[in-house]
Amino acid sequence: MNIEVSLSKILKEVGELSADFSVAPSHTLTNDLGIDSLKLIDVVLSVEREFGVELSEAAIAKSKTVSELMAEIGRAVGVH
Repeated sequence: MNIEVSLSKILKEVGELSADFSVAPSHTLTNDLGIDSLKLIDVVLSVEREFGVELSEAAIAKSKTVSELMAEIGRAVGVH
């Protein structure tokens, strides 16, 4: 399971980005990818389904970039 690849796919789908768009770890969820609060719910639900984990609201709230969200997913699945 590759967190970066799976998360990139989820963010592209939810953010309605083109398939050839390159999601970078430094991208901000809101400004760079257009993930607003409603779309973030879809991202979280997709991540939870994909990885079989539950993300805390605090973890989600503090994740502003793709890399921060990847780190939270990694902690949830036990990858450090």
